Amino acid sequence: MELRELISFYNFARVRSVSKAARTQVLGRPTGTTHLRKLEDEFGITLFDRIKRPIQLTSEGLTLLELVTPVVTSVDALKTQMDYAERRGSFVVGAYPDLVTHHLPTGIQRFREDYPDVRIRLLARSYNPLIQLVRSGEIDLAFCSSPPADDTTLEFKELFQYNTVLLTPARHPLLQDNQINIEDITRFPLILTAPESQLRQRVEQAFKNRGLAPDVVLALDDTESMKRYVEIGMGIAIGSDFTLHKDDHNKFGVLRLDHLFPSSVIGVCTLRGKFAGQAVRNFIEMMSEQIRDFHVELWSEEENEAIARLAQVGLNP
Repeated sequence: MELRELISFYNFARVRSVSKAARTQVLGRPTGTTHLRKLEDEFGITLFDRIKRPIQLTSEGLTLLELVTPVVTSVDALKTQMDYAERRGSFVVGAYPDLVTHHLPTGIQRFREDYPDVRIRLLARSYNPLIQLVRSGEIDLAFCSSPPADDTTLEFKELFQYNTVLLTPARHPLLQDNQINIEDITRFPLILTAPESQLRQRVEQAFKNRGLAPDVVLALDDTESMKRYVEIGMGIAIGSDFTLHKDDHNKFGVLRLDHLFPSSVIGVCTLRGKFAGQAVRNFIEMMSEQIRDFHVELWSEEENEAIARLAQVGLNP
């Protein structure tokens, strides 16, 4: 005997019609009939009189209905309470400042419309602090790059890949050379991301490997501020392409650096084994779709192929 069979019988007994009961449970009529026959076979009784119209319950059927009614109504109450619990609660989300500024607002607005009683606390942090916050359990999830490969305490679900780019003022001399290298970049004042960011660490390691000491004139947490200082000519900047918008190409020069720096990923990082309530799971699902859709390709297929050929030349730092 299964719960769904008792629910089918309960619904049938209330409406005195197999077809109507099947529609109530979103089941086909054959399925509803099968459920009733299984109950009859298991108990060795006849639950309803098939001759009379509308169909009438037998005395055994009336007895069973009396017994199963509290069970079925309790299940309905449980479903209602679980749905209520799903739509309440609170959790803490961490993400890169650029994601907080541009990628998350639309998705969070949509989530709050669907779950108005769920409280979300949002923290904007760079890579290292985010990983530490997830590892300590202080935040429930982070939208960031993948954690260290040897860290078995964290779980990561990739959402999209991104690449490193160089931002320059319009008509900058570097825009005339499609094969720039690390040495070319050090010729100009440089704007970088914050010291705790993963990109900053990768860039500094590349300079260190070549024995170079770039002139870093500014370090910022968010790319929008970096863009502004590039526009006014304070320096050139190394950033990530997922922070760019289509109209950025009209404001300053953008050069891909795939041949100098490997691509990276953005995904959802969580603490392995930590309980995630339904509200958190719903949020992750909704926001994952939103973030995937945001990252659009800014370059043509021909430009992508050219960059791929350049990467094969062996110009990696």
